[in-house]
Amino acid sequence: MKRIVSLLAVVLVVGVVTTAQADLIAYTSFEEPSTGLQYTDTGDAGTDHALASNSGEMVVNYTSTGGELGFSSYYTNTRGDVGLTDGDYVGVTTYTPTTSTSYTDGTQGFEMQDADGMMTLTLDTVDLTGYTDTSVSLDLFVAETGWESTSSAFDIIQAYLTMNDGTVIDLLNTTGSDIDDLGIEGYWMTLTEDLSGYTSATLSISLDSNAATEAIYVDNIAFEGSPVPVPAAIWLLGSGLLGLIGIRRRNA
Repeated sequence: MKRIVSLLAVVLVVGVVTTAQADLIAYTSFEEPSTGLQYTDTGDAGTDHALASNSGEMVVNYTSTGGELGFSSYYTNTRGDVGLTDGDYVGVTTYTPTTSTSYTDGTQGFEMQDADGMMTLTLDTVDLTGYTDTSVSLDLFVAETGWESTSSAFDIIQAYLTMNDGTVIDLLNTTGSDIDDLGIEGYWMTLTEDLSGYTSATLSISLDSNAATEAIYVDNIAFEGSPVPVPAAIWLLGSGLLGLIGIRRRNA
């Protein structure tokens, strides 16, 4: 009887240890894509449209070829302005937010500025099935400048998740606020969210602004979770019971 209790205890302990270990499910620090010159949109600024990457310019779309998440970018005409057709520093870059501020992971990040409308970066959808205690984190730097808050030129920063059931979760949404009053400028801040209970998540970050000094930088995006331990625990339990049966037969 003591031997049976001991083996069952080992099985249960292994199951507990498995649940405590968090894994990196998906990530990007924008290290894989190349960088380039400032980006110029060749589309119609008066029409909402997906942005296409141009050879030799900062990358705004990326299909993953390694471990990092891929991404796409979109322009929305919110101001009736020139959008990104006049050339802007948007996309993957090695240019840092300030001369004394580096990226939080690696030497590259994603920059958005002077969109003359709204630019939205959207990461590939992340499959969360097979994990518990899932979460997301990302580092965001908001340039310290005179953000506008008048009705005719309202600057907005938003980072949000679209979940598998259509739920939208804001990590940051400055709509209705003067960004200058929020205390979020001039440093890297980490935004986090618990994703438990969902099976997939799509992260988007958008900037609606119209001045060259109005910029945000994104880095070190990570989705994490603990592998579901049930299959391993059941296998171990089954193996342990088979071993016990063998022991009982030998001792019979």
